[in-house]
Amino acid sequence: MKLSFSTLGCPEYDLDQVIDIANRCGYDGVEIRMIRGESALHTLEEFGPAQIGPTLDKFKRHGLEVVCISTGVRFTSLDHEEFKEQQDLTRLNVDIAVGLGAKCIRVFGGPLPKNQDRAETFKRIREGLAFAAQVGERHGVQVLLETHDDFSTSQQILELLGDAEIENLGILWDVLHPYRHGEAFAETFKALGPRIGHVHVKDSAHFSKDGFDLTLVGEGRLPIGEAVELLQNGGYQGYLSLEWEKAWHPEIPDAEVAFPHYVEAMKQYLSR
Repeated sequence: MKLSFSTLGCPEYDLDQVIDIANRCGYDGVEIRMIRGESALHTLEEFGPAQIGPTLDKFKRHGLEVVCISTGVRFTSLDHEEFKEQQDLTRLNVDIAVGLGAKCIRVFGGPLPKNQDRAETFKRIREGLAFAAQVGERHGVQVLLETHDDFSTSQQILELLGDAEIENLGILWDVLHPYRHGEAFAETFKALGPRIGHVHVKDSAHFSKDGFDLTLVGEGRLPIGEAVELLQNGGYQGYLSLEWEKAWHPEIPDAEVAFPHYVEAMKQYLSR
């Protein structure tokens, strides 16, 4: 398994700064969520048609793989125009993934709107996921549904998908969210293991289904080593990606502290 980080942990960095810290800390790859404070990556010239080739070359010259394009796409709305906007965002992000050689994009199931019929919302989300998966498949990019929001646990995800067979749809296992909702790592992995295409690692000292704090990996109460062991024994060959949510929690330590710490902590877990 290899190590990466999400640029959510260094949201104001430009590409050169991202590459620099990745090289200094010994990372194998980078997961792109924000650059220069912007999460709408399709609006940035670095990822536009004229510059995406040189952007990819820059990562390659420094021995880094672009692992995943972490979008904010979600298909919960029953409004036709909003649904179409999410479809358009899917296409744009798949194009970025193709241009940067990323094997996957992340999407959300999302929090369920309280004013919508549950069954109709589930149907709409499945329709959106199927659309995204088809777009990705045409371009060799897998679509990954993250364990997050109202679909944090494997039980919630399996209820959403039901009997739907959506080709090219995998799972991004964020290890915190199922666990803080009361689902053991072993239970999550048993249900979703074969579908896992990417992993987000984070740690927390105080967490419940209602919220969580963030600690440096290894300094919280999550049994990270157990998750690593499950993945190793299950034959997972992908990335263990630090999702350090600095963009959403500015009070936590900076990337210059969290990023090197993660590499050292994960080396210990991986060597056990």
